[in-house]
Amino acid sequence: MSGTSTTPASSCDRPPHSKGPAMLDVQTALPDLTDPRTFIPDPPYQAWAALRRRGGLPFQEREDAPGFYSVARYRDIDTVVRDSTTYSSEGGMTLDTALGVRDPAAGKMIELTDPPRHRRLRKLVSGGLNRSVAQNMDALLRWRVDGWVADAVRAGEVDFVDAVSERVPSAATGLLLGLPQQHWDKLADRASRAVCSSLDADDARVGDLAVRRNSTATANGQLMVHLASLVDHAELAEDGMMRRLLAAEIDGDRLTREEVLLNCLNLAIAGNETTKNATTGGLVAFSRNPEQWQLLRRRPELLDSAVEEILRYTSPVQHLMRTVTRPQTLAGTQLHEGDLVCAWVASANRDEEVFTEPDAFRIDRDPNPHLAFTAGKHFCLGASLARLEIKLVFESLLSRVERITLLGPPVRKPTNLVTAYASLPVALHAG
Repeated sequence: MSGTSTTPASSCDRPPHSKGPAMLDVQTALPDLTDPRTFIPDPPYQAWAALRRRGGLPFQEREDAPGFYSVARYRDIDTVVRDSTTYSSEGGMTLDTALGVRDPAAGKMIELTDPPRHRRLRKLVSGGLNRSVAQNMDALLRWRVDGWVADAVRAGEVDFVDAVSERVPSAATGLLLGLPQQHWDKLADRASRAVCSSLDADDARVGDLAVRRNSTATANGQLMVHLASLVDHAELAEDGMMRRLLAAEIDGDRLTREEVLLNCLNLAIAGNETTKNATTGGLVAFSRNPEQWQLLRRRPELLDSAVEEILRYTSPVQHLMRTVTRPQTLAGTQLHEGDLVCAWVASANRDEEVFTEPDAFRIDRDPNPHLAFTAGKHFCLGASLARLEIKLVFESLLSRVERITLLGPPVRKPTNLVTAYASLPVALHAG
């Protein structure tokens, strides 16, 4: 793969503290999955497929950080994400954080907690979400989405990321949290930079773990300060989720100000990136599979199924990290307390044992038990809202667009965490 380095994985039974390379055969050598350039122009689907066929858990070493085991098969990833007792989230949820120092948000942010803390936070945060403007999001978003899509179709040739896909989650997140509209774009930009380094893919510094950590940490800090400023200056809507969380109380238990800010930061980041990239990736998939777009035009009742296939096929979140809490055997590999495992969700969603023709984009796929929103106790709180946003975009396109043509290759951002797009030049042919 152009622009990437290749780091051989060790044998699946080698403990992370052992010395010297224990080589796999050349067919199952791993590219460096910690380097974002490995995911340009596309994620390493062939490498993951080879790992699924081989079985076991290959170990990848780093000189500047602990190594980790890669989990590629659906059944093993499903086990990891559902068993929060054995596979802890508190050590970090992403490669860049898990391979570094302990995340200061551990134990305070839903996705970085384990039971019983996780139950407490989820109960309080999900309560705020259920009582928030999310209940009315369809009406709040539909006219905005229709306007953006109509403008894009009138223009004919657009960068779909700028014209539509980044605007929808920016508005949805702003409305959900109750943020002033003039802050939506700035917060969305900071949320994006908190996930994806601001460096270009051809910048050699992208491969430097320390540089990436510093870049995303700075963006996280700026986003946190921005949200705190809105709280301090009482600039939040009364019916928004953020103000509701500040006042939420269940059986005398309340969230601290820091917990509210951290969990709203998490919602802002996840809400912006997941939907934006799924929507963009979905348009790419339809442009490359025009027969599926025509099928959807003939059978619009398949729209809900199409949304699920977009989520499976694009896998907006590429991986999730976990830390092993007790000796365990997974996929025939003996794991020890403190070992790091990386669950490659994008690989699970292409597993041949679960999905027929997994590399094909089929909007009538049934069943479709994808893990795009993970599973178990950490199932995505915002899944319903994300599905709604994606549906609204393609519903609006469906009523206006006959054909979709790529005007150039999609431009991806260098990241191994999400399937991120910087731009997507397309022609939307009205019909």
